[in-house]
Amino acid sequence: MKIHIKKISSILLLSLMFVLNSCGSDDNLKVTSPDAEFKLTEPEINTVYLNFGLPQNPALTVVWKDDLTGSSSYTVEMSLDGDFTNVTTLGSTSNKEFTISVQDLNVAIREAGVENFRDISIFLRINSGSVLSNSVLYFVTTYPTNPPVINGPASGTSFVLSISNSGDTAMTVNWTDVVLTSDLNIDVDYTVEAALGGSNFASPVSLGSGTNLTTLAVTHATLNAVALGIGLTPGVAGNVDLRIKAKNTNESGDVLTRTTLTRTISVTPYNVSFPNLFLVGSATSPGWSNNNNNTPVFRNQNVPNNYVYTGYFNAGAFKLLEVKGQWQPQWGTNDGSTLAVNPGGGSDPNTFNVATAGYYTYSFTTVGQGGSFTVTPYTGSVATTYSTMGIIGAAVGGWGDADEVNFTQDANNPHLWYSLGVNFTSGAEFLIRANDAWSSVWRYNGSQQLYGTSVLAAGGNNFPFNGATGSYDVWFNDLDGSYIILPQ
Repeated sequence: MKIHIKKISSILLLSLMFVLNSCGSDDNLKVTSPDAEFKLTEPEINTVYLNFGLPQNPALTVVWKDDLTGSSSYTVEMSLDGDFTNVTTLGSTSNKEFTISVQDLNVAIREAGVENFRDISIFLRINSGSVLSNSVLYFVTTYPTNPPVINGPASGTSFVLSISNSGDTAMTVNWTDVVLTSDLNIDVDYTVEAALGGSNFASPVSLGSGTNLTTLAVTHATLNAVALGIGLTPGVAGNVDLRIKAKNTNESGDVLTRTTLTRTISVTPYNVSFPNLFLVGSATSPGWSNNNNNTPVFRNQNVPNNYVYTGYFNAGAFKLLEVKGQWQPQWGTNDGSTLAVNPGGGSDPNTFNVATAGYYTYSFTTVGQGGSFTVTPYTGSVATTYSTMGIIGAAVGGWGDADEVNFTQDANNPHLWYSLGVNFTSGAEFLIRANDAWSSVWRYNGSQQLYGTSVLAAGGNNFPFNGATGSYDVWFNDLDGSYIILPQ
């Protein structure tokens, strides 16, 4: 054992002497540090999809190291080519990393002049003010920001509508949209909207819609109904604003909406009568009977195809009928926002649904065999509940208390009143009053029709009855002063 230990010790000693002698004889052996560098670190993923549904989310983050410049201010630059022929500044920072949002990167790429949307090559580099880093390549999918462009009709074009040409095309709206010819391969839903000129589209009405369209033909009848629906007067030229809303939906269900600039035209509508509408369904007083003293929907005295009803609805569903005792024509909705109708012989539309019982205001605007509607909870005062309500005046027999025709209060809605078979005299006047007293009187508000909105006032004008002498049903809503007088 001692012999082996001596051998190992000798070997170690010889090895150590060899190493020492080698070090001493090599004068060229030196320890060096790596070269200082200013380098943009290439990310692991170079493909970026910009999701318009998350505009403020980070699109990408770049990181770099700088052992060279000693700078405390960096500029992040982008170009569409590796030579950086044209440079776009994305931002500046004092840190050695930079993050840009989805929206900001999308805007920067679109403003750089890119015409396609998918697999766009962009190069990023860092500028320290005196030294440039290397560049990194990304492939980006962007989303559209520019709206479609209306090509026709031209601004100021005049359209004089005619009932004799109601089924003919009165106006053709056409537009271009770069998305339809792009490489995005997406469907775009277009809606052509109209509104009263200068109203800033406070109450837009749809002229028509479709997917991947570039043109829409509008008939005399449709344009006439829209013009009347937004408040134009028959026989009088009025301004109508047009616009197109383009919507596309991504896989996450996010919707991107692009809206064209406004185009203003002149429209002269013709006079046309619209039918009265009546409530039917479990959410309403008559239930699902089509001939149970069905409540009429009150009408806008200024817009003949706009119907407004404010009142109490049960939890349930309802539809609208044009003729009591008949199931068609029948109005409803199939999508929860637009109107649908079965004029007779077709398929009935689905119902308007009321999830929670309460007071609501429904506004329906019919346009041809369609239209739109809105529903909002009623937020006005319902504090005053009257004991009685009646109609009084020479038009119904005289101005004495004994001449007053009393209304019946709706069993489901204490603010809804009606009286059936009231005899009216043409050319005479009347008022509506509560509690058999002259302290709560509703007065005339300028309607030229047998429907409109009255004014609760101590003084003012009487209602003129300008219908034919005969028997009528009268309905009155004390929540908003709406009234309608229907011939029997």
